[in-house]
Amino acid sequence: MNHIKIGACDWGLPGAGLNAVRIASEFGLDAISLKIGFFENNYPIAEKTMQKYYLEDQQKYGIEYCAIALNDFDHIPMHARKDSPVAYEKAWTILNKGLKTAIELKIPVIQVAGFAASEVKTEEDLEYSAKALQYLCDEAGQYGIRVAYENLMTPEEFKIVFEMVGRKSFGAYYDSQNYHLYRGYDQLEVLEGLFPYMLSQVHVKDGNGALSGALLGKGDSNFFGSMKRLSEKGFRGHILLENYYDQLPLRLEQEDPYRLLETDIKTLRETIAKY
Repeated sequence: MNHIKIGACDWGLPGAGLNAVRIASEFGLDAISLKIGFFENNYPIAEKTMQKYYLEDQQKYGIEYCAIALNDFDHIPMHARKDSPVAYEKAWTILNKGLKTAIELKIPVIQVAGFAASEVKTEEDLEYSAKALQYLCDEAGQYGIRVAYENLMTPEEFKIVFEMVGRKSFGAYYDSQNYHLYRGYDQLEVLEGLFPYMLSQVHVKDGNGALSGALLGKGDSNFFGSMKRLSEKGFRGHILLENYYDQLPLRLEQEDPYRLLETDIKTLRETIAKY
């Protein structure tokens, strides 16, 4: 596979983001995806002081910030209605703080989570989600920032959202375990159908019936199959580790989470070189 950059999600690295930039640099990664954080902490990365620190760390360690994940949509519904004013205000706070942070840190992709509280279950959920994504695309597009929607939809279901949003800057975010783990879908069938809509970033993790329960290639999600299919499709862009190296159940495999990280990096590099 050519033209690939290897990175990690800061929330999966040891310390769940603490010193993520330095860790990424010392372990030879090219990039990291950052998270917006949580309402309870006032979305710390959206604060000017924290952004100053991130920009300084970027200059010091030479790490690319390739995406910002609006992870609090797991807890706050993106499709909140105006008749639920508290949730609605929080949802739009996430959208706008994520947008401003991406602009300030020059992050090219905003990753929108469509899981848990933000999962689309009704036609009305779909309609309100599409409106929120349209808004984000329109505002972010002025700065050359793209919007990637990560969810558990089949390719056919995602196509409906894609057409409703109707923006060139909008696309899908593929994950190598979620579809199999949570829906029992064949990862390769999803990848095949989703590829025309995908942006140039993917998450990779593995497991055996548990989220991030195994090192890459040691689980049941067909990690190597996903990598081979990405190669066959001519994928270019960022492949980001999303195993959780200091969390259960993965940490049971090795007392030192940094050795787990090291092993996954080695596996990913060798797989990229193979395909």
